[in-house]
Amino acid sequence: MTSKTFPPVIFGTKEMFLRRCKGLITKQEWNDCRNNRIYSRGDKSKGGNPNLRVVFKDGVSFLEISTLEKTVKNRAVKVLIPIYLPEKISKKTGNVNGIPYRKMFMDSLERGEAYQVELIKRDDEYYAHITFEELEAKVSYTGHVNMIGIDTNPDGFALTKIDTFGNYRGHTYLKQHELTFCRSNRRTNLCGELVAQAVDYALVRQCGVAAEDLKFKDDRDVSSKLARVSSPFVYRALLMMLERSCLRNGVEFVKVKPQYTSKIGLYKYCHQYGLDVHNGAALVIARRSYEFKETVPKLLEEILVPKKKLIAFKKMNEWSKWSEITRQITKLFKKRKEVNTPGLWLVRRKELLGIA
Repeated sequence: MTSKTFPPVIFGTKEMFLRRCKGLITKQEWNDCRNNRIYSRGDKSKGGNPNLRVVFKDGVSFLEISTLEKTVKNRAVKVLIPIYLPEKISKKTGNVNGIPYRKMFMDSLERGEAYQVELIKRDDEYYAHITFEELEAKVSYTGHVNMIGIDTNPDGFALTKIDTFGNYRGHTYLKQHELTFCRSNRRTNLCGELVAQAVDYALVRQCGVAAEDLKFKDDRDVSSKLARVSSPFVYRALLMMLERSCLRNGVEFVKVKPQYTSKIGLYKYCHQYGLDVHNGAALVIARRSYEFKETVPKLLEEILVPKKKLIAFKKMNEWSKWSEITRQITKLFKKRKEVNTPGLWLVRRKELLGIA
């Protein structure tokens, strides 16, 4: 991929383009692939959606489509097409399985909220994807509760619980290794299962949830194998699902800044509580939700910070101090011709600090 240029885009999918080049599909089939969807954005001032509107008549749902044809009064000709709004009803109990999206959407229509509609043609059938915003659920308990910090990883969640004083109270790891290689539909399902486990863990313990407020920038080479494993999609999907699930279940959800959570957890808490780097980061995330300051331990300050830099070090802010500590530890590893990795630090910590 050339730097500072737009990557190539093929409307109709690359697979169908190659099939067209080989003469395996007709020109009409290729055009159908390139023109198989219509999108209309929502507008609250125009009753929800100006061009693709969901309406009910005699208890039946229809999609009202505004065509390009005009009436005598220069109004768009409307076409009504029956539309099915899916709902999973349990055969045993008669209740709705899962989240009642149909009822939520109908309530949104009554409030006159905006919603987006995308019509997709697939195998001579039309599907409508409707996107709308749901109301924020009321949190059942807020403030002065124990918190669970969650560190998001490509293969699952690291959860660490603390009390109101910031003290460690337990940890676990919800792992799902399939996230790194499974197909997109399967990955979405696994993300939902992980989130459900994490929220249930918080509900049982009556805790709030703290997670990192990550900013995503898709600047990876799409042909890289590593990019797929560490794709921001997994992080984004997990965090979005986690926040939404917490709000739906009345669990307090707090976003914190992610800077140096892994480094602080590794150098300050992992050896103390027998945690791996991910649960150590989760501990820092939980403490940060209470706005605790992570001071550098006196042992690290005395051994790692050169005396000539000590005065300047004490004037630094919290993150600058941890940046300096990380730099000094990296120097120790370089002297030994080793790479500063979390696992190696936990093994060589006492030896590197001269306290073995």
